[in-house]
Amino acid sequence: MLGFVLRGCYLLLLLLGIAAQFWFTPPNAPLAASVIMALVLYLPLLLMMVAPITLHPRSLTWLCFLLLFYFCGYVLQCLNPPPQRTLAIVQVSLTVVMFLAAMQLIRRGGRAD
Repeated sequence: MLGFVLRGCYLLLLLLGIAAQFWFTPPNAPLAASVIMALVLYLPLLLMMVAPITLHPRSLTWLCFLLLFYFCGYVLQCLNPPPQRTLAIVQVSLTVVMFLAAMQLIRRGGRAD
């Protein structure tokens, strides 16, 4: 059950994060700028895709470490005006749920799911 929660939150966080790069760009910004920013910001999270798939405790530990950086960034985005703030609150919530699910899976060790 926790594995499904972790995978769902992971996919939703990636989807919302990458989509936000395109939603909140200035109107005259080139498309390449949004693509490059999305890659720079979310490539580390994409590289950790093995963690939600395998649910190995060591890879989940690295995912939790990486989530701390995303959590800090999303908390800072909560200070933005309302359309961005709402998305940032959702992203903070997803990050917290992912972190807690991963920590529970790490604690269970090999007995996960």
